[in-house]
Amino acid sequence: MEINLIGKNSHEHAKEKLATMYKDNFTSAEKKEYIPHHKFSQGAYLAMETRDENSPEFLLDAASQIATLGLGFNATALFGTTMHESAWTGNYLDSTFIEIAESFKTLLREKASNDKLTPVFVNSGAEANEAALIMAYMKRAHTGANKIIAFEGSFHGRFLSTLFSTWNPSKREPYQIEGHETTFIDYPETKNDQFILDIDPEWIRLWENPFSPSFEANLKEFESKADDLLKSEIASLKQLHEVLKENTHFAILVEPMQCEGGDRYSTNRFHVALNLIVKSYQVALIYDEVQTGFGLGRDFFWHRTFDLKDSQGNQINPEYITCAKKAQSGIVLTQDPCWENNEFQTSSVIRGYYQAIAIDQLRYKIATIEEYTRNKLNQLISKWDQLSSPRCFGVAFAFDLSDAKDIAPFISNRFDLGLLYYQAGDNTLRFRLNTAWTNEDIDYLFDAINEIANRIYKGETNKLEYTPKTKVNSPNEYLWHAKLVEAFSGNLQDKAAFSFAQKFFNEEFNLELIKIDGENFDYYKHKIEEIQRHTYEPTRQTSIEKFEKIAHCKDSIALALLSETRQLVGISFAGKITHFPHESGLRLVKYFNSPKTLYMLDTTIINMEQSQGMGKYLKYALTLIASANGNEYIYGRNRDIHAGAMLSINCSLGAIIEMKLKENYLDDEEHRDVIIYRQNLRWSNEELKYSTSPILNAASFESMPTLVNKICLSNFIDESFMANLKRFKDIAPKELQHFFTASGHSECVEKIFKSILIKNQKERTKVISFNHDYFGKQSFMSATLSGVLDFYPNSKVDTIGQLKEKLATKDYLALFIGDLLVNFTNEELKEIIKIAHDNGTKVVFNESVYFHNKKKLFSKDHGIIPDASYIHIAGQIGICMLQEEVYESRPLMMISTWDGDAYALSQAVSYLESPADAKKEFKIINDTSYAFTLKAPSIFGNQTSKKWYFTC
Repeated sequence: MEINLIGKNSHEHAKEKLATMYKDNFTSAEKKEYIPHHKFSQGAYLAMETRDENSPEFLLDAASQIATLGLGFNATALFGTTMHESAWTGNYLDSTFIEIAESFKTLLREKASNDKLTPVFVNSGAEANEAALIMAYMKRAHTGANKIIAFEGSFHGRFLSTLFSTWNPSKREPYQIEGHETTFIDYPETKNDQFILDIDPEWIRLWENPFSPSFEANLKEFESKADDLLKSEIASLKQLHEVLKENTHFAILVEPMQCEGGDRYSTNRFHVALNLIVKSYQVALIYDEVQTGFGLGRDFFWHRTFDLKDSQGNQINPEYITCAKKAQSGIVLTQDPCWENNEFQTSSVIRGYYQAIAIDQLRYKIATIEEYTRNKLNQLISKWDQLSSPRCFGVAFAFDLSDAKDIAPFISNRFDLGLLYYQAGDNTLRFRLNTAWTNEDIDYLFDAINEIANRIYKGETNKLEYTPKTKVNSPNEYLWHAKLVEAFSGNLQDKAAFSFAQKFFNEEFNLELIKIDGENFDYYKHKIEEIQRHTYEPTRQTSIEKFEKIAHCKDSIALALLSETRQLVGISFAGKITHFPHESGLRLVKYFNSPKTLYMLDTTIINMEQSQGMGKYLKYALTLIASANGNEYIYGRNRDIHAGAMLSINCSLGAIIEMKLKENYLDDEEHRDVIIYRQNLRWSNEELKYSTSPILNAASFESMPTLVNKICLSNFIDESFMANLKRFKDIAPKELQHFFTASGHSECVEKIFKSILIKNQKERTKVISFNHDYFGKQSFMSATLSGVLDFYPNSKVDTIGQLKEKLATKDYLALFIGDLLVNFTNEELKEIIKIAHDNGTKVVFNESVYFHNKKKLFSKDHGIIPDASYIHIAGQIGICMLQEEVYESRPLMMISTWDGDAYALSQAVSYLESPADAKKEFKIINDTSYAFTLKAPSIFGNQTSKKWYFTC
């Protein structure tokens, strides 16, 4: 399929469809007027629906879904998510998922150069920052400290505390709670990307001991010799120093590069001093790598580029690193977390794992993209006096406009040229590429930006002709992975598997797929040797004896592709692993002694100009046939970086990295480590006895595109998301027909609180709840309501009498009732609502547990209607339902970047529509692989000493 950029067809089609979402103010009218067609998206291009289902139009996404995509749309590696049963079921106790989480931890520790870090998986970037702040607060050195430090220009999310730590007043001030203002420090911005400087050793020693009697004198000496940039850094650090002396702050939030603030860079010199002085005052430093992490810059983590070291050369580690976006879920990395994983989505963690592996392997491609982009950027800036301050690092670039009023026409013209990018700060346009971008894509992007400048500054309009070279092959990925899921779940026989693969190669490439065995090996022997010679240098060629061993073993698999002229163009060989005990590291793997374990010897396609992914599909064929034949595992070895493309293919088949052998290749090339991976070929059908996610008997292939691609729902929603959300509208009371979506339990609380707060014009800010009730714990507000913390203005009560007494003061904005709903009679609940309303207090229900048990809403079932209600359904999806009076409908006021997860919502609908006896199980867990520390809700009785998992 050719790629054609967006036009009127996709726009008009979307406007009609979106109008149904906005009818009766069901949701805020804030989405971009295009509807994604995820199955056809490819690389840098987001496919958009037209009236013809098979003729999408495409948008060149130069924002990469606000930095959520590191590899592009429908990236090969991300299809590995579909290969794991736990991604479909949400079973976080699945043994394979636990292995993936452990392997992910190993990778993150390696990239942070800190083997003591533990990842805590959460639901979003804002939630990661709030969770890190909560941990810092719980472990604060100064018990009276209750304030946060952030920087002018910062953005840290839209939960309350992260929003209060976001500089932009238009985002922050409408919700600001008095007494919880963040202290902002001036940010010493450098307007170029040359931010790695030589650091004077005396500078490091100075900030290591700000209590030294000579500190001020030594600092003045630096000031006397300082240029403007150093002066700004010293001024910022002095300001920070004075704030730290108060001992009233427990954490400092900082982005290694300010993204939403306008791609504002700061130097390694500043960050070394920042880390040192903060540690001197025992205040936790949180590096917000939500957008910069996972390869936006040159290093996996941007702050690692600073090479933070003390005067003794020891690495300086921040107390917390937070991630999201390309991580696909929120992550808090810290050495001693106050809790481990409790609310997250298994599929997103798995997807983030594969994106991390692939990005790490593509570090040199990122450098190549940066070099090419920088040249194009400098050429563009040189043409226009109105454009300035070009900066490019990794796959991020930006420039400034001399007049901020020109931002609007730069934005309004983007769709006309098939582009997506965004404003940042007051006068900056910022761009986020990814590893799928080609030079041709970059060329068109800069041609289009130049054309927009031409329209704005010269009043001239030219038509750009552009046909991307990228071809849409994503439907083939879905075809193969649907068949692989069928095999992994035990529903495909070996003959059917081979027949499917034969048909595919015949129809797609006009090639014949055959099996090689003991009878025909001698005929193909020399051709196999020839393929090896043509493809690999001598040290990387596999001996023919190993191929022969596989061909003569009935429990092995050997496939070949033949051209019309019967020429051998490709091979794929996998044999019993016990036949290869001398391959380095194989004796150490987990399933070496299993009789149903194979070793992947080689997959090679002869050098052809138009291979079109044949090698990948041949590996898919071998995996499919191996699974259908009853094999359970395939192991393989990939050389770090050198075999990165093959590792990406293996990731798409569900590879789990079991080990990394250092210096395994005995040559003089760089990157001599070898990665040993394992593919599981069969789902174990582990009992979902502890999972509270939707239980499905089979994978839902209609949901697969949203399982592979995480899209920013704040900008784009597809038809299935609209239909699924309306399905919940059908079960909601008629009074609660205004909806927000959220990425987790705590975000539901945050959105409803903010909506009520702003509709109340902030006349009240205090909340009230019953003791032993539960509303999440991964934001300060939800933890306050749940009784985990006493942070925001609140009260707790045990009885209706106490509630009546408290509400009579008319101090309370909202009363939240959750798991305890079922403990009250209908008459008591009606009395509670009347008492609240008589005193000007709104009532919010958390109906999550009731929904999970009944597939209904408590409010509708009992005819008792609160002002607002929510259900955290599963994973990264929650639904907030509000009455008109408390519904903030203005566009963009209540958004978050992700606004939930389309796949999680589809699974929730599957659960909702499943047979009546297919219920989620809520059980107390005494001992699990994770240390969950939530109190069990009272619906289970007095179980506070046990551990309980709410929803994953």
